Amino acid sequence: MMVVVTGSSGFIGTHLTQELVLNGYGVIKWERSMGNDIKDFHIDQDVDFVVHLAAIADVRRSLKEPEIYWETNVEYSKKIFDICHKKKIPLVYASSSCVHAWWKSPYGTSKKAMEALAHSGQVGLRFTTVFGKGARETMLMSRIANRTVKFATEHVRDFIYVADVVSAIMLFIKQGVDKKDPTYEVGSGKGIKVCDIVKHAGIDVPIQEGQDAEATDNTADNSRLKALGWKPTLSVKEWVDIRIAVDYTNKVAPVR
Repeated sequence: MMVVVTGSSGFIGTHLTQELVLNGYGVIKWERSMGNDIKDFHIDQDVDFVVHLAAIADVRRSLKEPEIYWETNVEYSKKIFDICHKKKIPLVYASSSCVHAWWKSPYGTSKKAMEALAHSGQVGLRFTTVFGKGARETMLMSRIANRTVKFATEHVRDFIYVADVVSAIMLFIKQGVDKKDPTYEVGSGKGIKVCDIVKHAGIDVPIQEGQDAEATDNTADNSRLKALGWKPTLSVKEWVDIRIAVDYTNKVAPVR
């Protein structure tokens, strides 16, 4: 089985391509750093499935540079959607929990537009706050791991482990996409205040009011995804405890 992965060198894409290779799948990588920009996306060989992860992320950056978010996340994605629809290739793409308050940021708007442009048989996975090895240094859990958190907020976030995101994607690759359900929420289903997880990590910082660029609570309703046989495995508190233990013992963390 041949799978195309856009954003193959990104945070989620790296974990996904490793999992695909380990399970014997063929992988075609689309990554700008490799000279394969999605603006030039095409399929000229036999392909069984497409996973579209390439996007410009970072909600706050989108407030400053909205044009590139629309061009990359919407216009280029539409081209990919249309090509896959024409060739009848099933597709899963990265959406976001930001769609629940899409009007608050250009990033959220771009993900909402993607969902509107997707064809039947193309499934959007609304990721919540993904954490794990390889995450951007600017993300909260990376800051916690690096002990560079400056402040915390009372926003409620649903943190989902990157390996659990990969298992959700793999579920659709193995079982196929559902034409009746165009979107699924991918999260733990349990929200936690940002200030509480920072405190759990043993970091004492001021509590400040966060920017109102996304929903104050992004807890996922993952019931439909769980009905397909998926379930999260590692909670954010468990991950923090592992990192604390690693820092204490100065040993390499176990890969889970």
